[in-house]
Amino acid sequence: MASSSLRTRPDPGSGAMHIDALYEILLRIPAKELCRLRAVCRPWRSLLSDPHFIAAHAARHPGPFIVAGHDTSCRDDGILCDIINQSGRVIKQIRSTGDGDEDEWVISAHLDFACIAKGSTRRCQLLNLATGDVFTMPEGLSEEHTPRKMEFLNYRAAVAFGKVASTGEYKLLRVIDNGVFGNPYKKLCEVFTLGCSGNARWRGKAASPDTVDMRTYSRVVIDAIVYFFLDENQDVGPRSIASFDLSTEEWRVTIRGPVNNFVGDELVDYDNLSLATLSGSLVVVHRNLDASMDLWFLMDFDNGLWVKQHTMRVNLCAQRNEFLAHPLLILNDGRIVTYIGSKGILRIYNPRTNTCTDAAELGPCIGIGLYSGNLLSLPNGAT
Repeated sequence: MASSSLRTRPDPGSGAMHIDALYEILLRIPAKELCRLRAVCRPWRSLLSDPHFIAAHAARHPGPFIVAGHDTSCRDDGILCDIINQSGRVIKQIRSTGDGDEDEWVISAHLDFACIAKGSTRRCQLLNLATGDVFTMPEGLSEEHTPRKMEFLNYRAAVAFGKVASTGEYKLLRVIDNGVFGNPYKKLCEVFTLGCSGNARWRGKAASPDTVDMRTYSRVVIDAIVYFFLDENQDVGPRSIASFDLSTEEWRVTIRGPVNNFVGDELVDYDNLSLATLSGSLVVVHRNLDASMDLWFLMDFDNGLWVKQHTMRVNLCAQRNEFLAHPLLILNDGRIVTYIGSKGILRIYNPRTNTCTDAAELGPCIGIGLYSGNLLSLPNGAT
């Protein structure tokens, strides 16, 4: 019962009108319910898995969608991440693919993948949200860095991934340091290409000339460029931004950020600065003590030109340490979807009315990001 047969119209009175009506009804049903309907019978499974039907359904239910990642040690239902639509409704859930012997937690989500840390060794995996395939990265350091005799557990690492448009390759960047353990400071940079033929391994690359900030909201990926804030201890002026090009596998020139040490008479706390991507642009988020957020968009990388396009009220109290907020998405009507990490909610800001509306309660999330793929391709939906 493929979609092509459903769409044909044989002789009048043959039932084709009823089949077409069923097809149109199914296109309007959310993906979570359709995945359950696949279990009704073999013909329904064939229809709801047909690429033509999936494409038509995607056109009716456009993304991107929000991925809220969890730590399985904090849950008893095995849910690794929730897929949420732009109105805040959970439309799919992805269960842990492990056997339950080791904890898993989502570091970040980008494109079709969720980046997962697993077990006490914190080894890295990529979960393809569309197919359910799991790619486990090699443990240990690259061959180029192994002679350093660095204990692999005595480190902190930041992992980011992106897609190189010219080749279609997915690449991971891993930045490592062990400066928090009292040893001589070491900075390492390594790259891994997903699905490459031959001996797949981490490849050692030149480290950043400056020490980058390893925290989650201090890095972001746009296309095949990974951006990092520099470590705050190095900056004496506007906080600078380093970037790594996954296509050339080299660090680019460092640029200055848009926010000075002082805004008026207020000394900027670097903890109130973060990086985001909105509408394909690099954005510096500055959280102010008056519970507002300034969003600075990078307009010209070569000239370091920034423009403040929004100042958002988010109804939080900075004095009560509530102000952990991160913008995720600008909707077609201009509203901005923001994750309020201190409260575990999605809050939508309307710049026309300067008002906020809570859209969903997510609870505590470890990693949050966007999924731009097809919902019906998502495996292992929770019932």
